[in-house]
Amino acid sequence: MACSMLVVLVAVGIVFQFGSQTAMTSVLEASAFVRLPFASVNSYVNFYNDVSQSRNRRAVSRLPVLTSLELENSVSIAESFVSKMYTHEVNIAGSGVKILPGTPAQGQLIDSQPSLEALQMNRDALVALRASKYIASKHCLRLRISDDECARQLADLKLSPTSLGKKCVTGADPAFCAGDPRFRSQDDSCNHRSHPTWGMSNTPYRRLLFPAYDDGLSTPRGSSRSRPLPSPRAISVGMTIDEDRPDRHSTLALMQWGQFVFNDMAHTVTSHMFNTGSTINCCTPEGFPVSPRHSHSACFPIEVPKKDPFYAKFGRTCMNYVRSVAALRQDCSFGPLDQLNQATPVLDASMIYGTSDEVTASLRSFTSGKLLNNGNFLPQSSTPETDCQIRDSASVNVCYASGDSRVNLNPHTTVMYTLWMREHNRIADQLARVNPQWSDERLFQESRKLVGAMIQHITYNEFLPLVLGGKYSRRRGLALFARNSGYSDLYDEFIDPSVSNAFATAAAKFTNSLMSGQIELVAEDRSSTDNSIIELKEHYNSPSIMESGDNFDNLIRGLATQSGQKMDTKYSKAVTQFLYSDDSNYGLDAISLDIQRGRDHGLPGYNAYRTFCGLKPASSFEDLQDTIPKASIAKLKSLYKKVDDIDLIVGGISEAPQDGAVVGPTFRCILAEQFIKTRAGDRFFYDNPGQPSSFSKRQLDEIRKANLARVMCDNSDHVATMQKSVFIKPGPENKLFHCTSSQIPSLNLDAWREEEGYLTATTNASS
Repeated sequence: MACSMLVVLVAVGIVFQFGSQTAMTSVLEASAFVRLPFASVNSYVNFYNDVSQSRNRRAVSRLPVLTSLELENSVSIAESFVSKMYTHEVNIAGSGVKILPGTPAQGQLIDSQPSLEALQMNRDALVALRASKYIASKHCLRLRISDDECARQLADLKLSPTSLGKKCVTGADPAFCAGDPRFRSQDDSCNHRSHPTWGMSNTPYRRLLFPAYDDGLSTPRGSSRSRPLPSPRAISVGMTIDEDRPDRHSTLALMQWGQFVFNDMAHTVTSHMFNTGSTINCCTPEGFPVSPRHSHSACFPIEVPKKDPFYAKFGRTCMNYVRSVAALRQDCSFGPLDQLNQATPVLDASMIYGTSDEVTASLRSFTSGKLLNNGNFLPQSSTPETDCQIRDSASVNVCYASGDSRVNLNPHTTVMYTLWMREHNRIADQLARVNPQWSDERLFQESRKLVGAMIQHITYNEFLPLVLGGKYSRRRGLALFARNSGYSDLYDEFIDPSVSNAFATAAAKFTNSLMSGQIELVAEDRSSTDNSIIELKEHYNSPSIMESGDNFDNLIRGLATQSGQKMDTKYSKAVTQFLYSDDSNYGLDAISLDIQRGRDHGLPGYNAYRTFCGLKPASSFEDLQDTIPKASIAKLKSLYKKVDDIDLIVGGISEAPQDGAVVGPTFRCILAEQFIKTRAGDRFFYDNPGQPSSFSKRQLDEIRKANLARVMCDNSDHVATMQKSVFIKPGPENKLFHCTSSQIPSLNLDAWREEEGYLTATTNASS
């Protein structure tokens, strides 16, 4: 017992040192071999949420007490500054510097397309940032307060006395939560009755650690001459190679499911011009940085070395990167820049249905509860020139619309979105037969609710144990569904399910390493030939292949048959040279973009996060040998001057997986921390009891049968066989069964039959 207490005390000391907002996972990582002294996940989360969020500070000068008038004055000055950028933006627009259709930069824009609401929030956040910089220049310089300390003190100042205060999402009134309590709102507002914006779209990412900016507030790490960091492209070239290292155990479906659910939880979008709304391009069509007079303040282009082994032959020294849309800080304070999550952070299938009433309405047929479709494929986009990279006449004719702009990213992504559109409509048909009295609205909401529950179950029951390791998942309280029936007691109304910046910007990107540059079109006998292989680089944001011949079924079988790549520093060129490629025979580099995005978002270095996760802080590169192979350490040492400089994404992909997990310990920690909160902080999670939205015990028994194999069988055109676990390659331990076999369980929707006398006043109101 004394040993257990010592480990916990040491871990809590780590938390105090780094001032993390959520301490629970770091403590668990440090004491993985100690039995937890907590009765439940709730008590465990609550205990560490009560740990002080402040760090031990030396005696430093303090900002003076600022009156409400002084705070409002700083906001007024900042507002004037942002408004005056109009002239500069008009000048840029007039110069013709913009993103051209069909180019890699347009592919990047499709992936990160902001809504009008997000752009307005971005403007408000930048006014708050400018106000913070005004206060810092006026007081922190004079008082010789360091940039980091100044940022921390500014974060203690609230925006509530200013005109920006009413624009903070935290200021939402619980009284507006008047919708049907059985169903989620489209933007997931009112998930928490006492905190109606928790779990909502268009809210800021949560911080695990205080942000690290060169000026304390917004200048990306490594931008200053006194503290330079290597170019992200130089790191990508130095750390990665294109080598085929297939995972003999898992299929590409594991990678694709990861990207699918991460799209549900997180969507980072890029800035447009504040006053005109025009797109921003930071590089010329020839591949050079735009001139300073045509460079927008949101430009943060990636420097490509002149002797780059790939881009040099095209003469390109600039890779476009526009800074992410910002958000007013979660606690409505002055201080460092935070970024916006345009998605809902909970698992609610928002990538299928959208995150606003307007988007959802555009996807509904308003007949029998169904979603729109076009010959059983997704509905066609009304703006293909915006939503797809138009390369030829065929790509004009096939461009899909869904709840998320990333639907057309690549063929496997589009397949997954299509499967779940079909599953929604299949469920709506069955529910209509079971309950013919239900209205279109009731059928739609019940089908949407069940689809969300199935995605939750598949994620926690099939996906996470493979990614994190079965033992680790059970130890962390993530293997939540071992029981055959009954409710959980894990929901806590005081847990904020917001997605962490480290999760969305770094840890979730591990799936890029699992991608293959070639996509196999697999026949019913599970064979593929050279003639049935397509190149990923030729199909970014161009889904025309979907409707040709048997390709839809062949792509489904390919997901469940083709090996994914191992998670390491071996990346396909389709990801590091040809991302969003066009007819110019080059594209972008996902690793460079991920590194740059981490710096843009103010993520501290890898060493800070490994310490947060309970690993020993590294004082030298040699100290990394507990998690990173020696060959990778040698590469890191050749690229970075100091171990603290290593970017989180780079350190994370360099770690060796442990204990049967797909990812290394730091990414595993960040992923687990998020999925604990995603589960415990969602009132609508499918096994929560005592809520108007709660399923019956009989319905729970059916939902626990949900599996991706059945979804693929039921929603393919003619796929005849499937293995029970599509994330694992078929073989003696994972045999193929006919899709009609009971070995692949189906849900019996008779459990949703509404008995006479069940209807309540609320039900009648929507039926």
